[in-house]
Amino acid sequence: MFWNTIIQPFVLLLAMCSFDVSTIETSVQSVQLLQEPGFENSPAGKLESTTTGKGWVVQPLGRPEIVDNLVAECVIDRGLAHKGNNVLKLSIPSETSGFEYVTVGQWIQLQTGREYETTVWVRWPDGPENSPTEANATSGHPSAIVSFWVRHKEAKGGVAGRDVWLFDRKWKKLMFRFFATDPAQKSLIYVSLLPNQIPRSTTVLVDDFTLNEFPAKPAEAKEKKQRVSDGDFDNFNPGTIGFGTWSFVGIGGTKIRGVVVEQENEKFFRIEMNENTTNFESAQLYQMVNLEKGIKYNISCRMRWDNYQERLTAPIVNYGYYHEETNTWYGPIDLYLKKSKEWEVYNFIHIPPYEGRWKLYTQLNGWGNFGGQLTVSFDDFSCQPAQ
Repeated sequence: MFWNTIIQPFVLLLAMCSFDVSTIETSVQSVQLLQEPGFENSPAGKLESTTTGKGWVVQPLGRPEIVDNLVAECVIDRGLAHKGNNVLKLSIPSETSGFEYVTVGQWIQLQTGREYETTVWVRWPDGPENSPTEANATSGHPSAIVSFWVRHKEAKGGVAGRDVWLFDRKWKKLMFRFFATDPAQKSLIYVSLLPNQIPRSTTVLVDDFTLNEFPAKPAEAKEKKQRVSDGDFDNFNPGTIGFGTWSFVGIGGTKIRGVVVEQENEKFFRIEMNENTTNFESAQLYQMVNLEKGIKYNISCRMRWDNYQERLTAPIVNYGYYHEETNTWYGPIDLYLKKSKEWEVYNFIHIPPYEGRWKLYTQLNGWGNFGGQLTVSFDDFSCQPAQ
């Protein structure tokens, strides 16, 4: 994906991070790949993209009238910095609308046979001392939303990361692990400051941004079997489903509905979203599956844009894997549907950095579909180790 058209997903369910990734394989020697991770050699003022293709790159994405106010600025202030003397300040104005944000990151050539861990420290300096107890992604509380991801160029290959809501002024360490699923392309490791669902002028501080590379042990699947159960929905009766092999849940409202449908002796799952669904409403179809660390899996499903219509921007379906213990998303994440009214197959590769249970999901969001009514059907989910 061209990085100046990246659309980040808002988190449906925020998980408390009880999984200490910092203890994994710390005895293995690692190599730090990002240049100038603490911004210590950057002069005060606006951070400019390098012209060599190495080092920091900055991208403000917004309308011409606000783009100059989407700012990445280096500040020399030991009191503000997490460590050292320098810190990066990302700022967006209150006039942001839709997908307007500012991003800072670096392009890196990743490799097979390696495992990666990326970390960054972030802080919302204008937040309260302590987070309100009831604050979350859909509560509407004032916050700063930081997007922290790795994506392969031009949307080919895999992706990993998360969007994080900051509700207080404390420094937060963000971290996730991943494998390269398309090492033939360079990958962008980046942090973005996003507009809130209720836009407001926002500033965050960014420091100690690192990417560590570890040797990865060769892995072979214990069982080369299908990991998805009931991927074709043939064992379900038409109508709503609760919690079982597949589950369907909504958050923030009732304008997104999901049911099993039977047509012409074929069963599939359909999700329908009303027109003018709010930014705070989402709904998700998911199944928990057991995956093995370091194994390359081929994932696929069929989707059909049931109320297909010619429109400037195709609708977005969130699609991928979610690791609850580390609150990290993997896969294509924001999938623009093909401009077709027929069934289309959507594939991606996933290499889990953790052993155990993963959530395979597909999801519609009010914020991501531009206020339009949307109906999408899903069928033939599959997850199998690559041969």
